[in-house]
Amino acid sequence: MGKMTVVGHPLPAGLRRALGLVLVAGLCVAAVTVYQDAPDLPRSARAPSLEPSPATSASAGGPSASATSTTAAQPMRTAPPSTSKHLPKGPGTTQPGILLMASPLRDGSFDIAEIVKLPYSTSSVRLGPPNLTLAGDRFAHAKPVATQVQVSADNQPVLVPGGRVSRQIEVALLEPARRIELRYTLSGITIRTIPSPAGRAVTAISPLVRGEPRDLPVVAMVSGSTVLNIQCPARTPLSKQACSVGRPPRLRVGGRLPWNKALIVVQFDLPKQ
Repeated sequence: MGKMTVVGHPLPAGLRRALGLVLVAGLCVAAVTVYQDAPDLPRSARAPSLEPSPATSASAGGPSASATSTTAAQPMRTAPPSTSKHLPKGPGTTQPGILLMASPLRDGSFDIAEIVKLPYSTSSVRLGPPNLTLAGDRFAHAKPVATQVQVSADNQPVLVPGGRVSRQIEVALLEPARRIELRYTLSGITIRTIPSPAGRAVTAISPLVRGEPRDLPVVAMVSGSTVLNIQCPARTPLSKQACSVGRPPRLRVGGRLPWNKALIVVQFDLPKQ
């Protein structure tokens, strides 16, 4: 026999090309699959996003998120300056008596707050302007009147006809009460002092509440940047009539005055404009 050579059977060229195309297509599919799966990679593998995650968006509807958005939409409120002052213990607050607080207004009238604590319950209250006989002849032509009068009895509002007191009146209460509170403007009692520096004036003030026990103690306080001095014309001897203690802008009467002598004369400067 002649020489025999063992030769492998090569794949046809067309089949090789087909296998190559299948391999290339497989690689392309794998690449596309990897690209599509990339967004699901862990967060640390991606750049940080400024958009809220679904979990964050879901929690935004909760109470804490609402409070945060409200705070951002509105400026933070700060507590307003406190204008309330602690009332002193004693007559009108913790004991039977009257606490009278006055301050001058720009037109020369006075804003008055009056707190009355009675030793008994009453079903009516008598009101009247200051009795100026104790203040001397210089107030002979004065015509005091209280306007914008507000009254409450044990925190219940009491109607004062016209909100005005120019003479003695009796006001009925809805129920018997022991605590009476008043706010009003007192005018018609300020006079200029002559001779004295320009703008110097005096005014006479006494409780608006009338008909109470004659010895009911009264504490008087006067505040204001233009207040200079307080006199108690009903005190004797004469040396005790200069009765103010403290320093402007806060003065008060030293000691207590009995209701039947509780008239004070306040010296102050009228505003220049």
